[in-house]
Amino acid sequence: MTVVTTEPAVETSAEAEERFTAIYEQNFVKLASIAVHKFRVPETEAETLAHEVFLSYLRRHDRINDLHGWLIGAICHASRHYWRLNGRMVAIEDELEFDRVDPTSTNILDSLPDQIAAREALECLSPRCQEILRLRYFEGLTMHEIADHFGVKPKYAQKLVSKCLRRAEMTYGAKGKKES
Repeated sequence: MTVVTTEPAVETSAEAEERFTAIYEQNFVKLASIAVHKFRVPETEAETLAHEVFLSYLRRHDRINDLHGWLIGAICHASRHYWRLNGRMVAIEDELEFDRVDPTSTNILDSLPDQIAAREALECLSPRCQEILRLRYFEGLTMHEIADHFGVKPKYAQKLVSKCLRRAEMTYGAKGKKES
């Protein structure tokens, strides 16, 4: 019985170079693209980072088990390191993309005095009147819904709302005159 032992094949430098070239060509564009799109690294800098990743790969290729995962992790790490060193300097057009105005706050300064006055007027009322006006004007309930909420008829709910509004006008008006 003959025992045949096979030694691991030793890769020649030409084979290693071909393997590296294939890996480089398959992954370079993808790595640079990750740096640009995910981390917003400038394109020229992203290419430099991708080259640095491949240099690092050459130094430790024998210790890498999952090549694809290692390359992705390395470009992500390199991109984060790039921003730690260089700080985030975002161009004006990029800032505008993040500086969107909330449509509900567009005219807030115009309506702010009215909102403050309404809040002060409500504070002068009884808790029941506060609730009636809050349900009608802030939560937008209809007269039928207010009537159901308080267990009264819609006609009486209308009278309650009107009465509370008059009381708010009188009380807040009297308060405003005292402070002047």
